[in-house]
Amino acid sequence: MSAGKPPESGQSLFAAQRYVDALPLLIAAARAEPTDHSLWQKAILAASWTGAHAQAADLAQQTLRHHPQSDWTWRQLGSELTAVDRLPEAAEALRQATRLNPEAPFLWRYMAALCRKQKDLEGEIRALTHLVALDAADSNDLNQLGIAHHNHRNMARALVFYRLAAAVDTNPSALFNMGLVFNDPEVSQDADAADAYRRVLSIDPSHKRAPERLEATKRKLVPLAAAVRPLTTNLLQPDELFRFYINPFELLQLSPPDASGEMDIKAVQRAKKRLLQEIELNDGAVSWLENCHIDRSRALEAEDALHDTILREYHCEVFRNTPLLRFLTRGDVGHFLYSDDYFPERTLERTEEDEDFLGFLSAPFARQYNLLLTRAIERKLLPVVEVLFDGRRWVRSEDEDVCFEGAFKRVGAMVDLMRQKAVDGATKRIELPEILALFKQHSIPELFNLLPTPFASAQRDLVSSIRSLAIACFNEHGDSELSKNVLALCNRFNFRSVELTARLKEDYKTIERLIAEERQHESRLQFGASRPVAITKEGIRDGDIFLPAGSVAAVRWGASITRGAGADQYDFLLAAKDEAGKSITVAWRSQGAGAMEQREHFSAMIRAALSYLAEAVVARLHARILSGQPVTIGACTLDRHGVAFQTQGFIFRKDRHLRWGDVVAETRNGDIVVRSRSQQGVACTLPMRDTDNAVLLPFLPSLMTQCSD
Repeated sequence: MSAGKPPESGQSLFAAQRYVDALPLLIAAARAEPTDHSLWQKAILAASWTGAHAQAADLAQQTLRHHPQSDWTWRQLGSELTAVDRLPEAAEALRQATRLNPEAPFLWRYMAALCRKQKDLEGEIRALTHLVALDAADSNDLNQLGIAHHNHRNMARALVFYRLAAAVDTNPSALFNMGLVFNDPEVSQDADAADAYRRVLSIDPSHKRAPERLEATKRKLVPLAAAVRPLTTNLLQPDELFRFYINPFELLQLSPPDASGEMDIKAVQRAKKRLLQEIELNDGAVSWLENCHIDRSRALEAEDALHDTILREYHCEVFRNTPLLRFLTRGDVGHFLYSDDYFPERTLERTEEDEDFLGFLSAPFARQYNLLLTRAIERKLLPVVEVLFDGRRWVRSEDEDVCFEGAFKRVGAMVDLMRQKAVDGATKRIELPEILALFKQHSIPELFNLLPTPFASAQRDLVSSIRSLAIACFNEHGDSELSKNVLALCNRFNFRSVELTARLKEDYKTIERLIAEERQHESRLQFGASRPVAITKEGIRDGDIFLPAGSVAAVRWGASITRGAGADQYDFLLAAKDEAGKSITVAWRSQGAGAMEQREHFSAMIRAALSYLAEAVVARLHARILSGQPVTIGACTLDRHGVAFQTQGFIFRKDRHLRWGDVVAETRNGDIVVRSRSQQGVACTLPMRDTDNAVLLPFLPSLMTQCSD
């Protein structure tokens, strides 16, 4: 090298981490010897490590003029451009680096950092996953991949990488993030969250956020533990104790070995002899195991386990963890309850670090857990169900289904009950109290809101059935209010399906719109302080008198005008009555400047009556006519064949009968005129205001003609 002392001086300063002083010397040396790639590298890094990222990027671009195939320089250029937010250029630089050397670990770290700035979570996950595949990810990389999955709402994958990060290196950040995932409502394993925060504090007592998060979590767990303890008596029957696991140390009444790990063989032999005598004398009952029956073969298996170094160590681990031991043998739920006095840190870490130990523990744990959870669901002991879901479920992923085997069946049965309601709702009206009674009988909302992610499909199926029933209430039974109320039951559940949540929101909007459309013609007036008058979908009200819409048998309305010298006087009237003769008559007068407004109010009442009262009345008239009963409306008599009335001749009245196809009924100057379509002058006039149901005659000819056809 011919540059003399400056290069050595710049490099010595760089080695001494005096980057600010080294930078100008390294730049000068690199320009003097442009083929020496190491000088350019040190100059770029000195600029980068002093925060001069723009200068570092410029130096990298200069380097590439002399070393265009340097994958390191392209990678570093991408990193520096990312730091100064020149993201498109950074992406191109990293693309070039990928072309030259796709196996370089830092390439994927830099790619992940770029994707993070671009808010491209999927890209960040791909980059960090590639780094893991290269077996080059350190604890920080794994933690960052966990964060990316966490932000992407893939909680299971987030936990995988947080655990790996904590296992690779004692990483309090990964443990803290693990606690955040456990606290997330979608996961809701608060006991695990509390343990994660306690592990953080055991590593870093000065951690700023862990104490606050731990206290917040304890505020839920401590009262829950207090509520659960009185409920756990006799969860298991005597013959269910020691069913899936028995600890050799407890069975043989032996203490775990000392630090050497070796067992006293003679002590084991004496203990075995004592146990076999106990079994023989008491017909298999062992007094120190709650008189549980143990057969001889099981006793011998326990002794064999103590002679196996690994099994002995695993049984010893369980024996030293009393709450865990009592859960596995007696179904005691204390293992799942939070207590300041119980922090199973050692066992927890071993389940994460020793796959074989987790495999040893998993099968008996899963079977005992399934038995307890199923029993708690059957007895509707929801606090017990909640603590069992809250964490410390130490099983392998392949044994998760064993944990939930009984729960799946019972939850599935509840889904089937709701699904049957939806099927029944297609042919008969299912009232809201019937659904609420089903909810109460099985504690459905309360239970389903406790269910963890493995039950997401069951929750989705249940809510989908409620949705189907709500749709049937509208489509099959025409009741938008009931449909809305049934659909509102879904609000009692915490959805895990984003798609279902969006669909339900859209359903709410649709039903709200339909209800608004159905009620858009409702009319409400106030006559004095104590006389509200309203015509709504439900019926007609006048003060304290109310006629349901379905009960109305007759309606009439009209307005008369009295011409005056000053201003016309309007007399408005609308009346309705039911089959029993109970009636409502709303009448008022208006004159002068307010007449126009009152005419609008009266028109609104007529629209409301046509929209909400007329349908039931017309249906009733139609049914009577079809049944062969004549119906009289004023001077007209209606039967299956047509309308009969009399007309006045020169001297005598003449009977007329018009077939329905020849009938025209129309409104003229406050009257309903019924006339013949084919015979001029054959007509009958009915005053709308004074004749019950005259206003509805225009609807009947087409309806009856259709029936005749």
